[in-house]
Amino acid sequence: MKNLLKIFLLGISLSSCVDLDEEVYSEVTASNFYQNEEEVVSAVMRPYAHLRQVFLNFSTNGCGVFLLQELSTDEAAWPTKGRDGFDNGNWIRLHRHEWTVEDGSFAISWNDMYKGIALCNNLLFDFKDIDAVNSTDKLQYQAELRGLRALYYYYLLDLFGNVPLVTAINQFSPSNNTRVEVFNFIEEEILDIRTNLPKKGDIGWYGRFTQEAANGLLSRLYLNAEVYTGEARWTDCIEVSRLVLGSSFSLEAQWDAPFKTDNYASDENVFAIPADELFGNDLQQMFQFTTHWQQREPQFGYQGNGGYNGMVSVREFIETYDTLNDARCFFDSRVFIPGNENDPTLLRGQFMWGPQYGRDGNPILGTNDKNGQHLVFELDVPNMEDGNEASGARNIKYQVEYGAVGFSNDIVLFRLAEIYFNIAEASLRNGGIVPQDVLDAINVIRNRANVPTYQNLTLDELYDEKGREMAYEGLRRTDMIRYKKYTGNWWDKEVSDGFRTLFPIPQSSRNVNPNLDQNPGYPD
Repeated sequence: MKNLLKIFLLGISLSSCVDLDEEVYSEVTASNFYQNEEEVVSAVMRPYAHLRQVFLNFSTNGCGVFLLQELSTDEAAWPTKGRDGFDNGNWIRLHRHEWTVEDGSFAISWNDMYKGIALCNNLLFDFKDIDAVNSTDKLQYQAELRGLRALYYYYLLDLFGNVPLVTAINQFSPSNNTRVEVFNFIEEEILDIRTNLPKKGDIGWYGRFTQEAANGLLSRLYLNAEVYTGEARWTDCIEVSRLVLGSSFSLEAQWDAPFKTDNYASDENVFAIPADELFGNDLQQMFQFTTHWQQREPQFGYQGNGGYNGMVSVREFIETYDTLNDARCFFDSRVFIPGNENDPTLLRGQFMWGPQYGRDGNPILGTNDKNGQHLVFELDVPNMEDGNEASGARNIKYQVEYGAVGFSNDIVLFRLAEIYFNIAEASLRNGGIVPQDVLDAINVIRNRANVPTYQNLTLDELYDEKGREMAYEGLRRTDMIRYKKYTGNWWDKEVSDGFRTLFPIPQSSRNVNPNLDQNPGYPD
């Protein structure tokens, strides 16, 4: 992409004639703008940084990938709680599958992802004229950009289905491609670039789209191939997942190690978005989504903003866990009280419910309909509209660093536990059994959660266990669709129409691009 920096000279002659000739003093092109490798790498990092926004974007008018994948499922909800959380009814409609083509959630996600694609396309166009790096590095950077573009397209494929494939900077008002065409594009791109990508252990590999990340994306793509294309790809899912297992990743001994403040050191995380307490603090959104504003300082010592008192899980989902023993489940707020740090009787899971206490041992008090009362989070939420200030369990999967002003935890997109679940499911659906090494790994996951191991696994058991392990990681909607549970009924949601497995093409996008067709089932 060329940007011309022009200075126009306006001369007025004695005869009052206007001289409109222009003199170009400088021309900035890809060949002279990038002066060294640092500048090239800095440009390549821009689409990576944008991933944080794509995944966690939020406003009262809409949201990014994470909330779309969670709030439309049985795993999470954002009920109205007195005066809080209505937000134009966005979250009620999302949970009940009553959304409309005008809802802003879809426009925000759509625009964010196509912005990421545009960033990749612009740089890929520039790269043909860049001479500031050697040919080997240039090939790697191009592969990374194509891999990131494929990841953005994966999210579009999963959420919206029939979306335009834009691979150049001069494509205007493109029409939809079919879901099969988008699937094939992603697969072909990854297979074409995979060997040019960095590998785990290479200098600067962490946080980059590596060969292992590419195989993780293919694993997820093939697992859902029957939904996306009508053709199952179970064997391909198993084979590419095995490539990830052949890398030097390993399951952590503690269930929460992949989500600690130092999770950049976790050998379980295959691909994560690097974050920074001051300069890349998007993860604070996840903390704000769930926690009550009264918890922020007394409990967590958190110096940033929060919380929204919004996103909750209800009893129906919480009780898929062994609530008494599963280490991933209940979080007892009394662990915050000095002296309790090493008390083994106090549980350190990811869901907070029941009475809440500050670090001084005093009760956290409500401020609205629970004003002055001990804040006791309730598992029983009446419905999406009539909650109160204390309705619902709150998720804190990512560790909050005491005294921090932001979150330095990296945002996990792919981790090894998911790969094992993918192999197990693909094996069962392919008419086989769960391979012993995969069953052993899932039992490692069970052991660290302090729950009994499996002798064998059924699809239903696997669905429940993956739901427990991968909660709040942005996978639930995709899994529910594959298991044909997404349009069923659950807490405060009736059976919904089958076309709701795809979100609508945003009406705002169709208003500016008349070549976009709406997904079937939605008003045209």
